[in-house]
Amino acid sequence: MLAPSARAVQRIALRARSVRVAAAWPSSAPSRLSLRPYATTHAPASSSPQQRDQRASENAFYGAFPARTHVCGELRPEHEDQEVILTGWIQSSRQVSKQLAFFTMFDHSGSVQLKLQPTEASPALLESLAAVPSQSAVLIRGRVALRPVQDSKATMGTGAVEVIPHSFTLLNPATRDLPFHPSDSLHADGVSTELRARYRYLDLRRPSLASNIRLRSRITHAVRNHLYDNGFLEIETPVLLRSTPEGAREFLVPTRTSSSEPAFYALPQSPQQPKQLLIASGVTDRYFQIAKCFRDEDGRKDRQPEFTQIDLEMGFVSGGPESAPAQAATLLSPVDGGVDQRDAGGAWRIGGHQVRDVIERLVSRIWQVAGRGELPTHFPVMSYWTAMTRYGSDKPDLRYDLALHDISSGFVSSTDPAVEHEPRSMSLEVLPYQVSASGGLSKKELDTLLVGFKGRVERFRIASSENIYELAALLLKKSALTRTFLQELDDVSASEIDVEHLATTLRAAIGDTSDGAVDVFVSLRKDPPEGGSTVLGDVRKQLAGMLERKGLLKLNGDAFVWITEFPLFTLADEDKNQLASLSSTTSTTRWQSSHHPFTAPVAEDIHLLTQDAQDIAKVRGQHYDLVLNGQEIGGGSVRIHSAKLQQTVFQRVLRLDAAEQGRFAHLIHALDCGAPPHGGIALGFDRLMAILCNTDTIRDVIAFPKQSSGIDPLFASPAPIADPADHQDKTDTLLQMYRLAKASSSKS
Repeated sequence: MLAPSARAVQRIALRARSVRVAAAWPSSAPSRLSLRPYATTHAPASSSPQQRDQRASENAFYGAFPARTHVCGELRPEHEDQEVILTGWIQSSRQVSKQLAFFTMFDHSGSVQLKLQPTEASPALLESLAAVPSQSAVLIRGRVALRPVQDSKATMGTGAVEVIPHSFTLLNPATRDLPFHPSDSLHADGVSTELRARYRYLDLRRPSLASNIRLRSRITHAVRNHLYDNGFLEIETPVLLRSTPEGAREFLVPTRTSSSEPAFYALPQSPQQPKQLLIASGVTDRYFQIAKCFRDEDGRKDRQPEFTQIDLEMGFVSGGPESAPAQAATLLSPVDGGVDQRDAGGAWRIGGHQVRDVIERLVSRIWQVAGRGELPTHFPVMSYWTAMTRYGSDKPDLRYDLALHDISSGFVSSTDPAVEHEPRSMSLEVLPYQVSASGGLSKKELDTLLVGFKGRVERFRIASSENIYELAALLLKKSALTRTFLQELDDVSASEIDVEHLATTLRAAIGDTSDGAVDVFVSLRKDPPEGGSTVLGDVRKQLAGMLERKGLLKLNGDAFVWITEFPLFTLADEDKNQLASLSSTTSTTRWQSSHHPFTAPVAEDIHLLTQDAQDIAKVRGQHYDLVLNGQEIGGGSVRIHSAKLQQTVFQRVLRLDAAEQGRFAHLIHALDCGAPPHGGIALGFDRLMAILCNTDTIRDVIAFPKQSSGIDPLFASPAPIADPADHQDKTDTLLQMYRLAKASSSKS
């Protein structure tokens, strides 16, 4: 503690360097502030900007200063003539003359205009503030005034007012050598994303980016409150777990153990097993967490190595629909009276409707907080089969039509609908695009669209939808894809096709709603469909994008849809072969879980798990995805809650060996201890926020994101443990400590 004499000297010194340039406060002001003579302006100088910057840097203020009375973005006409203290950053200036200049000041709430004119009481104020570098932190004292009507800006919250400063305190000057000046016109200014990422703290001063982060905070708060109000408990789950691959590569964390072999934790791809164990424990039957998750995979605009999800799990979740449909027992039959039973007809035919209700209410609350309007009570439901055959995607964008049509039945003439729907390995489908009265895409543009689909998509144009027979003739005579399809139909020739029947099928697909030209895209797909999209589904998406860019298609509103009844298993591939265990040298078919191995099958399909490979492919899972505007924003399922069925999946379907099954021993035992039926879901919070903020990349809604390569330019990570050139001994020691390298033997 300073002695009294020392404190007195310090106060005298502080007052000596304080320059009071403020005029007396107007006595007519509605409120009056008692101001101490804190450090204020720097005296003007005729030296160079570099010299002024150097002196300003030396004069960064560390003393006491008054608290702000308002934030910049809250000032309105009702604050006229009030004396205010503002803190924030000087962003830009516009000097009209030696006697008039305007500055923009901003803080977290927004910006406000400062108007400076020299007065007898403060002749140096304008020149002093003009000498302050842009992006410097300042404190402003001034009076609120109304702008002239002709100068008002209706687009700004503070556009009707301005602040007339009396004095200012330079709290911390910014360097004049900023890598860039943050503004929402960065792309036009040519500032690269790499430079923005390296100086993220500066980039976050952009109004749009800062607004995204603040909205994210408000949404997080609303999610927590809503789930608390609905009986959920927020429970943290471990971040350091054992490696149990769930379909993507994991981040491994080495440990210093006494074992001779390296031992690793794994960062969780999701809290899947911990949350199931929580429900099995009975501590709660409604869990949630704003969970950090990790996946070691190549980055894309919608992926990050670390990401956030709204994670939920519920106990005593039904394994079937609220009211069991009468046709439930016949769902395994592909065709019933000409209606394909794989089309759910908009019905939720699986379990987990309790999860659906919670999520729909939660999303509606999020939309209210974000100011996106009211949402319907329930979102539409579509089976995976319907989504793939009608839109060519398991995450269809329903903001536009452009529906696909399977015309395979048009090549099989029969009065028996079951014959037309006989199982086949491929189907022929079309995507009609009708030119509207307002115009359409040119032949050159359509050809450009199909460059990436050469050999897989054909395009035929007819003058109008009435020219159906012309289209039928083109398919039979000019289409190589049609010939391939006919060969699949027991090598049927084009001359054997009933043209009248084919024309009827085409007319139903094309429709007769337009007198303009119709472009028809033709392609083959596997039957039943598999994967995330078909060839024509990809064409549909690119066609819509091209139409939107040309102003021929408007994508308005938000289109939600639940996708249900996914295949429970798919053939194992290289990216998801950990759980499929491809170590066997036999040619036995190996399967992988489409979602994860804990997803329950639809009750009517359970018996197929013990059948041959053809039947396993028919098993539907109680898995549901929530899709918004063509993007998956959430996915979940009803879980397997019996140890016996879980072991059947591990052993008979996925063919895990004893060691692999042992990694799930804790879960199997928990299920065997009377775990209740349960289910859950995880919403991708980053992707959801990107949609709410109308940005194409989730990097714009994360405070400190990684690049698409996984590199973080700001913190220079990932990085070597130490510089090998200078600290090789330290690196070797650390590697040995974590059993990642053997200790080198000493040489005599």
